[in-house]
Amino acid sequence: MASLIERVHDPRLFVAHGTLDLIDLDTFEDVPLDYDANGIVSAREDYAAVICATEGGDVDVTAELWDGPPALHLDDWQDVAEISFTWTTTRVCVGPDEEDPEDAPRLTLPGPGPYRLLAHGRHRDDGDVRDEGDPVETYLLQLWPAPLADPVTHKAVSRFGASLRGEGAEPKGQVPSWFTEKTSGYGPDHPAHGG
Repeated sequence: MASLIERVHDPRLFVAHGTLDLIDLDTFEDVPLDYDANGIVSAREDYAAVICATEGGDVDVTAELWDGPPALHLDDWQDVAEISFTWTTTRVCVGPDEEDPEDAPRLTLPGPGPYRLLAHGRHRDDGDVRDEGDPVETYLLQLWPAPLADPVTHKAVSRFGASLRGEGAEPKGQVPSWFTEKTSGYGPDHPAHGG
């Protein structure tokens, strides 16, 4: 059974450009990533990112380092996907703020090499501009050393993720009870806007 090595959490991490980046500040190069395979996460060497419905605002993020694959829990999440990537350093900064990047939550990896990233997301259909009391877009990111392997989509029910995959707005899989409760707050340009 896998063991948790390290966990960092920020309940109000600011994302500026619609992505929650996992980078090393010393090696980062801003290269666009493609999210149409799973609608939530993508990576290349020394860079992984989650695409957020919140284009500029706060998200709730927990990042964990494990020594092996953690147990899979899907019930509380809209979208869950896992991907492989290669990391050439030992530092991962989670969503660094452009103005004060050194204050970003960070994980210390056991060494360079291939890693697996399991990304979970919820409250992805509540719009970019959120009203007071609306749920905060929430992510759980779990990393562990592992050989490179094909990506896997475990769950894909958000309308936002479906729009990125080119599947329209119909969710797939189990739909959480709160999914249909949101009735306002979508901006007219947001993929989840109801019309």
